[in-house]
Amino acid sequence: MGTRWRTVSQAPILVTLKRVWPVFAVHLAIVLTAVAVWQNYFGTLSPTISPRQFGVFIAGLSHWDATWFLEVARSGYLRKIPDETAFFPLYPALMGLGGRLLSALHHGGLHGVVGNRTYLLAGIAISNVAFFGALSFLYQLGRRFYSERQTMRGLWFLALFPSSYYFSAAYSESLFLLCVVAAFWLGYQRRYFWAGLLMGLGALCWDLGIFGVLSLLWLVWRDFRVDRRVGRLFLRAASVSLIPVACLLIYFAWLDHVYKNPLMFLWAEKHHWHRHFAFIWTSLRLDYHYDPVGFLASVTFLIILLASIRRIPLEQWLFSAILLLIPLFSVAGKYPMSMVRFVLMLFPLFLFVGAKMRRLETYIAVIAGSAIFLVWLTGLFSSAHWVA
Repeated sequence: MGTRWRTVSQAPILVTLKRVWPVFAVHLAIVLTAVAVWQNYFGTLSPTISPRQFGVFIAGLSHWDATWFLEVARSGYLRKIPDETAFFPLYPALMGLGGRLLSALHHGGLHGVVGNRTYLLAGIAISNVAFFGALSFLYQLGRRFYSERQTMRGLWFLALFPSSYYFSAAYSESLFLLCVVAAFWLGYQRRYFWAGLLMGLGALCWDLGIFGVLSLLWLVWRDFRVDRRVGRLFLRAASVSLIPVACLLIYFAWLDHVYKNPLMFLWAEKHHWHRHFAFIWTSLRLDYHYDPVGFLASVTFLIILLASIRRIPLEQWLFSAILLLIPLFSVAGKYPMSMVRFVLMLFPLFLFVGAKMRRLETYIAVIAGSAIFLVWLTGLFSSAHWVA
């Protein structure tokens, strides 16, 4: 991690859009095709989110956690349903706002009733726009450290990863990825106020985003070792640490207002999902028995994490290690965590793998195999099978 990185000049916006658009378009085309074909031939297991009621694409991308986000978007956090607090507020808040906006455009005013279909459509639209934005920032970030070819291979690997359909579903993964990648990019630009704000917004999507503060603090310290200005050090450190904490405190204050418990989300995770600490070998053993795909994802990214030591910037490695290891040291009752979904957030490792696939044959084989598994997992998810 002590490697001195050669910084590549920032790519122009139009160049970024030109590079990113095909990646996003192919990803979305594969996901939508798999959703349509799978539901047409195999139907769905869901008794509530059906293609007949919601349409093929909305129904296929709105299962499991999406229904929790829907409830929060529609009614907010209700005192009688404390389990909803485990789903952090930024994504369902935008989903609710988007649903009301779409309804207002359709009805010509705010007087119309907003249906579940409209909320879910808004959530899917937000996810896809956020994913396109995340790919754009990731391209810019990747070009700081890697060549054009290496960066693009990393983007393709992420966009066609077997579980990447979550980026197009009514889930918060895309929004979280956009926030944290943008926060890193802003940190590298030394725009620490905005970096802290984006990391705080990321924490309002997923609580583990707060640990990105450590990476931003390292960037602040690294800059201080160059300019040696103590006043600037404290101002920047306050920006990247206090702003994200303030974002979470707003959510905690609201939980205290509704439930009289600012940490109600921890209660929900413990009592509803039965999440608790477990040693990593216990988590991997459960993955092996109950979620072989999650086990494969966990082991693969553990190997990549170890291989990337001192080969990617420290702040990126630290962020990846925390987001990978914390879920691996916890379980949900007798079941493992949703690792095949959580590894999607390890964007530095996707860029690292893209950079290390030097042989064209290896790259094509990895991407083709990944795309095939993407079709399979997307089909399972779209028909309401539990994947992660």
